[in-house]
Amino acid sequence: MTITLRHLAFTGPSTATSSLSFDGGLNLLYGASNTGKSFATKAIDYMLGASRALPDIDERRPFDRGWLGFSTVHGEETLSRALAGGDLKLHTGLAVGTDAPASNRVLRARHDQHDDNNVSQYLLGLIGLQGQRIAVDANGKRRSLSFRDVARFCIVDETSIQSELSPVQSGQAVTQTAERSTFKLLLTGIDDSAIVEVTDRRTFASSMNAQLEMLDDMISAVDKEIAGEFDDVADLPDQARRLEESFAAAQAELDAAQGTIRTLLEQKRQLGLEVSLAAGRLDEIDLSLRRFEQLDSVYVSDIQRLEALEEAGFLLSLGGDRECPLCGAAAEAQHHHQDVHDIERVRSAAAAEAGKIARQRADLRHTVQQLNTSRERVMARLPSLRTELAATEKELERLAPANVEAHRAVTEIMEVRDRVRRGLSLVEQRASLITRREAVAARKPAARGERPKIGVGGTTAHDFAQAVSRVLTAWRFPGERHVAFDEASYDLRIDGKLRGHNGKGVRAITHAAFKVALMMFCRERDLPHPGFLVLDTPLLTYRDPMGEDRLEDDERVLAASSLKEHFFKHLSSISDVGQFIIVENIDPPAGLDRIAHIEIFHGSGGGGRRGLFEGSAGGAA
Repeated sequence: MTITLRHLAFTGPSTATSSLSFDGGLNLLYGASNTGKSFATKAIDYMLGASRALPDIDERRPFDRGWLGFSTVHGEETLSRALAGGDLKLHTGLAVGTDAPASNRVLRARHDQHDDNNVSQYLLGLIGLQGQRIAVDANGKRRSLSFRDVARFCIVDETSIQSELSPVQSGQAVTQTAERSTFKLLLTGIDDSAIVEVTDRRTFASSMNAQLEMLDDMISAVDKEIAGEFDDVADLPDQARRLEESFAAAQAELDAAQGTIRTLLEQKRQLGLEVSLAAGRLDEIDLSLRRFEQLDSVYVSDIQRLEALEEAGFLLSLGGDRECPLCGAAAEAQHHHQDVHDIERVRSAAAAEAGKIARQRADLRHTVQQLNTSRERVMARLPSLRTELAATEKELERLAPANVEAHRAVTEIMEVRDRVRRGLSLVEQRASLITRREAVAARKPAARGERPKIGVGGTTAHDFAQAVSRVLTAWRFPGERHVAFDEASYDLRIDGKLRGHNGKGVRAITHAAFKVALMMFCRERDLPHPGFLVLDTPLLTYRDPMGEDRLEDDERVLAASSLKEHFFKHLSSISDVGQFIIVENIDPPAGLDRIAHIEIFHGSGGGGRRGLFEGSAGGAA
């Protein structure tokens, strides 16, 4: 995915909006000096998250906010940012000023790999480089890639393009490895996540000294502990062996004593349970016998009552025609409520019930007899159980002192054995610490050959150099255009001469060729790239104010060539590769307006737009 810049605008609370528009292919911004062209380059970088403040020129003071509109395959969006600095806002569509839709997202200016709400992570996500890691020193220390690392490969200001340094590097020693790693990432699509960091010599020495000091302290502490508790550490192994033998014998004796006691305790528990059960059974039998005795009395009473009832019925049945024995009434004068047949039925029923109760009483006597038999058996068994329980308890009392003594002996031996074991452990600990100290002292820092290979490999660098050669050929750059990549300087050798050893005009155009070739190289291999390239004064040699007498020999050759015409023609022909925004002071070739979008700053002496900030002739170059 790529980014195409669409407009750069500035707004203020009481001034008209000032804006520039860009096409998707070749764009040229040219005109007089001090009209704001280089300010526009810096502003684009600033709107993409650069931390360096914009030049504080008079013409920008009425404006308080910048707007950078761009498009991707997902649509159009705009970043806005206060010219005083701070975080950015993201707007939907190509927005400017008060007509812009409300911001739907705030993006912090500072890069943070753990949070997507910053402009660096957002832009890296748009071009497919989010989450990549780069090496930052020769030992393989790594950090997350920031869009600031990528920006120097797509935004080139006037100072950088003329520099004698490699187009890859800023000249800061602390950032050199990161810049080379970023270049390698762009050329290969492979980051440095797989690199294993090695410790640098200074850190290694500090770490080793700290470890040795710590180990010396630990060894000293162990020595003090040994000296304070053990007189003869050499005898500790023999003591340990003898103590183990004594402990084994004492433990065996204790196990035997405890085994016997455990058996007796189980026997005591079982006997106690049996005594308890027997006593309980005896109580139950006695209770049942008392209840059965009461039941038998009830049976006897019921039988007697029924027998009396039967006898009365019998007598009534015999004396129905006699004088009443109570009052002497004659038989014919007596009146009975029941006749003789009813009395006979009552008498028979009483006799039957008496017989039934007699049978139940016989069953009760049988049950009582069985209970008495069981009681006799329990009574016979209970004394022997109690005798056996008492004997068991007596045996336990007899064995208890021996068990206590055996346990005491084991405890004493164990205490001495544990102390000796601790001594042996301290001796082993000391030996281990000494071994560790020797190992730490013997370690060596990583040699140069053990450091990870960081940067571009030979084959990739050669292929890239050939891409630069093809660009120079398309531009009709003077010479044979034999290009090689110099790994020491991370720069190009063109026809055997290091690029940085040329005049600044040649350095500027070859720097531009480097960055154009990089974009083409990435596109040909489907590798991530921002997709746009801003070049400030790549055609420095052709500036009108620069007379022939001020040019180096190689610059005079370049100035006499047709490179300027072929430069623009080539960039227009590869507009499908990406977007090009060229900032220049020179007049463009005739007919360029047919193949490029041109913005002209006329300054105070012209009749068109005066500068970046409309109506102004002054400002940064």
